[in-house]
Amino acid sequence: MKLLPPPIMFHLVVLFISYFYFGRAIDCGGKQIVNTITVDQQKKGAFQTIQAAINSIKKPNDRWVMININPGTYKEQVLIDARMPCIILKGSGSNNTIITYDKSFHDGGQSMSATFHSSPHNVILSGIKFQNTFGYNGPAVATSIYGDKTAIFDCSFIGYQDTLLSSKGRQYFKNCYIQGEADFICGAGQSYFENCVMNATQGDSMPSGFVTAQRRDNPNDPSGYVFRGGSVVGNGEVNLGRPWAPYARVIFWETYFSSVVTPQGWVAWDSKKGQENETTFAEVNCTGPGADTKKRVEWEKKPKDLNLNEYTLSSFINNDGWLDNLPSI
Repeated sequence: MKLLPPPIMFHLVVLFISYFYFGRAIDCGGKQIVNTITVDQQKKGAFQTIQAAINSIKKPNDRWVMININPGTYKEQVLIDARMPCIILKGSGSNNTIITYDKSFHDGGQSMSATFHSSPHNVILSGIKFQNTFGYNGPAVATSIYGDKTAIFDCSFIGYQDTLLSSKGRQYFKNCYIQGEADFICGAGQSYFENCVMNATQGDSMPSGFVTAQRRDNPNDPSGYVFRGGSVVGNGEVNLGRPWAPYARVIFWETYFSSVVTPQGWVAWDSKKGQENETTFAEVNCTGPGADTKKRVEWEKKPKDLNLNEYTLSSFINNDGWLDNLPSI
């Protein structure tokens, strides 16, 4: 085998060490924010684009840096790479700070079509709307998240198919709005959604859509989605989910369901038929006209079949207290 030239070998080793180190949990130096950068399209900040502000942060980064994004519609694709944990993106409210792009699944794959892509651990997002305007022609992701310990507050995610790719790691969504039609929350993340609104937007002439497509490959995989409170609303018809992998796990707990939710509630993906009993799809104390479980699929888990203590916020994603140690923004 021919050896690579020394300069290339050196850079590969550096990248490997950086990825290994920052792939492990770090504390970002506590709760202190050491630097604040302002982005403003009217030249009232240090940068006019969000990506330029991110690129200005040292690599590797190990202390909290906040990027304040002033009101505006930012037409750009934004990426935070794996060497840049400890970043906060703070908008001025999801109706005022909008990051938008128009890219399809066919232009780089599911993750790389995302308007916003986040790879590192320890990222906070607040008060921003993320949208992919590609439309009804296949997967077009608004946001893809791959890092552990990602906290998202008061954000909106707008797309059609695969709107929010919760791909890996623990993620906490609070008071968020997620809109789409087909599998608009998907991936292998270990995600907790508190008081979030899921808005299904398929037209009356369209086939039933899907809120979730969770991917869990084995029974020991910690991933899954828990929706606590919040609501599923919209138009047309939508199923609560379908399994992307045989052991998919989705719990709706005290969630309001409008009449948009189908009577059967869940669907087995064609390739997963015959494995439905391996899934953990369940509804616990949900309300609203779509919450009648009499016609649900027979393989939906019953609340009595669950240990609900496993699905509380503290048990499911916060057993090490990382949410309690976030900086105040």
